[in-house]
Amino acid sequence: MIFPKRSGRHANDRSLLQLNAEQQKHLFVDDASETIYMDAARRGDPSFVTWLDWHSRHTGRFFALSYEAYPDLQQRREAARRHARVTQSDTGQSEPGGESARAKALELLKTAAALRASDIHVIRRMDHTEIYLRIKKNRVLMEDLSPKAGDELLVAMYRLGSSQDSTYKPGETQDGGISGQNLDGTGLENTRIVRGPAYPAMNDGGFMMLRLQPSATGRIQGSPPAVSLRQPRQPGGEFMLPKYGFDEKQIRKLLYIASNPSGLLLLTGPTGSGKTTTIFELAQWLGRTKPNKLLITIEQPVEYPMPWAVQLEVSNALTTEEAGRRFRELLRYSLRMDPDMLMIGEIRDVEVALAAIDAAQTGHFVMSTLHIEDPFDYALRLENMDNQRLAYRVTCNSTVIRGVVAQRLVPILCSCAIPWPAEDERMGPQACEAFMSWGAHDRARMRKPDGCPKCKGTGVADLIAVAEIVQTDEELMNDIVTSGVAVARRRYRSRPDADPSMVERAVRLALEGRIDPASIISEIAQIPFRDQVELDRLRGKAEREAARRKANAILGESNA
Repeated sequence: MIFPKRSGRHANDRSLLQLNAEQQKHLFVDDASETIYMDAARRGDPSFVTWLDWHSRHTGRFFALSYEAYPDLQQRREAARRHARVTQSDTGQSEPGGESARAKALELLKTAAALRASDIHVIRRMDHTEIYLRIKKNRVLMEDLSPKAGDELLVAMYRLGSSQDSTYKPGETQDGGISGQNLDGTGLENTRIVRGPAYPAMNDGGFMMLRLQPSATGRIQGSPPAVSLRQPRQPGGEFMLPKYGFDEKQIRKLLYIASNPSGLLLLTGPTGSGKTTTIFELAQWLGRTKPNKLLITIEQPVEYPMPWAVQLEVSNALTTEEAGRRFRELLRYSLRMDPDMLMIGEIRDVEVALAAIDAAQTGHFVMSTLHIEDPFDYALRLENMDNQRLAYRVTCNSTVIRGVVAQRLVPILCSCAIPWPAEDERMGPQACEAFMSWGAHDRARMRKPDGCPKCKGTGVADLIAVAEIVQTDEELMNDIVTSGVAVARRRYRSRPDADPSMVERAVRLALEGRIDPASIISEIAQIPFRDQVELDRLRGKAEREAARRKANAILGESNA
């Protein structure tokens, strides 16, 4: 919507006086971009319609109208306030310290060059600012600053540049570069800048990454300055995957996959299956074991704060299409932020999938989620996004896709549970027979309909993760490409070290009386008969042995 241009000009704050204090909270007028941002929940509100008509008649400028969610509107308003404070500080109208911040920025560049750092990372947290240097591929913590000193440093560093926006915009991502006279005496030829907001953006969170290019004559002479460099902060807390339901064998596989310097780990399952919680635990483990590596996350929204990472949040997205576009933008941007590891909230379209694969191929370890029912279907799901750019030849590479995890959450029974009846009407006769084919069911229990005071009438004590971890290799990938998913699944599960399927794990829990057999059907899948599963494994084993004999014969002939 565009308002017609008329004669006259009125200030933003004066026009807002036509609204009361409560109404003003749901509206923001950006004079610089000539855009009016309005709370999407107030679309069509008569008082705002009247005000918009008044504004169009009493201003002489073109203003576009944009609707967005109320939290995003407040974030935009706060970013504008910070920008106003910063501008005043830079022009000397208030808050002294501009010159000292500039001197601090130049000294930081000089120190980083003397220490032979390749990058500087300035991370603005909620209550402090952290300065990191990357030296010989490892990040080290150089200094902590107060929020005010950190904000002044970020602005001063950005304003040293000569090839960027003239205005520092806290709420937006910006690029830039520092060169020429501003780098005299630092030993640097050029410095590339990438900066923008990060969680918690509502509390001034942000980042600035600087890539340092030494001058042709070498770095500055003399001994490096006396600087106390420290190990980056590490996440605390207990490693929770054992309590979430992962057994020791599964945890060994997960940590082995996550310890790779590159590649992609996919966690699959529907919404509410605990994928994000599992990724968070792995991210904490990486933060403890690889504190010198930088993790960047892209999420919508941020679910778990990670003070050891840089978290980029998808905001200002009112539609799925807009959210997808923002995901793609932030993912491309993150690859310029000197990351070692990436966590992508969800692979939701072909562009995000391609960017994640590209990152995995270029020396980054990537974790993400994919909405599929079966872990072996990941390649088919990606191919359905784009059968050319995401064909099997691209996605079936064990050096790119390191592992695929399928996961569901099932309820653990409260102690008030009652014996499970062999004729359970909730499951049907065939499902009951299939369940009983797995072994003695005398310990099986079911949820008590009305529960007890301990479980507050739910019959549930807790939730537990039931997962299958597929650790990829060339054999599996070749089977998917040449024989299809069904054959590849059968052959993989016939291996002696393969994880049992989620259904098999859940059946064992039900036979032990820990979960209700009916929850297997409602949360995971139909229960297969045991003899059919064992027959599939025997068939898969025979196929693998036949393939091995054929390969050995071909190898013998070539050697002869």
